[in-house]
Amino acid sequence: MAIKTYQKDGHTCFKIQFTSRSRIAGLMVRLQRDLGAVSHAEAKREYEKLKKEAEAKRIEKERNGLVWRDLLIRFYREVVLNGPYENSTSKRDNYNALMMHTKSWLHTPVDQLRPMSMKLIFNEMEKKELSKGRIKSVRSAVNTVFDWARLERIIPAHIESPARGVSLPKAETKMQPILNRDEIRLFLKKAREIDHEYYYLWAVAVSTGCRSGELWALRWADVSFETRMISITKSFSSRLGYDKSTKTKESRQVPINTALEALLKELKLKTASTGYVLPRITSWRRGEASKVSRSFCIAVGVPEITFHSTRACFAVQCLVSGLDVVTTMKLGGWKNVKSFQHYIRLAGVDIQGATDALDLIPQYIEGKRLDFAKERKRF
Repeated sequence: MAIKTYQKDGHTCFKIQFTSRSRIAGLMVRLQRDLGAVSHAEAKREYEKLKKEAEAKRIEKERNGLVWRDLLIRFYREVVLNGPYENSTSKRDNYNALMMHTKSWLHTPVDQLRPMSMKLIFNEMEKKELSKGRIKSVRSAVNTVFDWARLERIIPAHIESPARGVSLPKAETKMQPILNRDEIRLFLKKAREIDHEYYYLWAVAVSTGCRSGELWALRWADVSFETRMISITKSFSSRLGYDKSTKTKESRQVPINTALEALLKELKLKTASTGYVLPRITSWRRGEASKVSRSFCIAVGVPEITFHSTRACFAVQCLVSGLDVVTTMKLGGWKNVKSFQHYIRLAGVDIQGATDALDLIPQYIEGKRLDFAKERKRF
């Protein structure tokens, strides 16, 4: 407690001082007052008043002085680098997305950001034809930063996230391009004929539904020819540079069918010495698998798909082959039924045959084609 005494004209006098320090680097409020010859009790009362006054001024300074850029930098230092989430790539993704898409906010005081500010960001992202998923991720990232700042008392509790409750812009729903069974076979056949370095990767991907990181981390120790099972227990993170748990944090098994078994035995002769199932392709490691996949699709003459779309191909082929939704989700590691509805729509299994009972268009009567000109005269 900064209550100091001094002597003046034979009397004991008091000086009080209080410094309210902000969590924002370099921001603080220091107040002091000379009370003169008063009692110690009165000096304590005045000190408490001074303390409240200093803290109120500090909060006011924070409101007017903390801009969005300062808050983002602090989030990066305390959460991304040094906080309890140092092993999480999602926090780094949040920071990178916000630095990219909220540049117009950087010098805006945090308490002046409003829902309209968020809508303007959405409009800019729409003009760039960014996906609804990307827009949704930015909204979520803004909420994450504000929730963290309020929890850490960096901003007052009454300051709400400008993204809270702001609805996403409505966008046209486009069907994801995928390959049907014949196109998959043609795609792999052509890749095999020219000995494409991605052939084994593509073949295993469409046969297992594994994610790219899961395929990179797949080792021969995870493959059992005795039980005819592949164990998916980990996923490689290119950002972290090492294997981590799968996206859903759960392990799963994928059965090995006859065609995949033959492929794996052939592949083992090539990669057994590395310990990994699939070859270490440099462009795949650099994150260019989708670029390579799209280019080869164009060359072969099939719909242009990304590498991640092999998961969609796997899911759809499972469904159209008669496999139920629950089993398909289990095999591919999908946890969210709502998001999996997308693959059901792609497969069309939920509406297949629904119009069979509508037999409304007459074609033949007693083996003869109808004469529609004569039929029209009857009406």
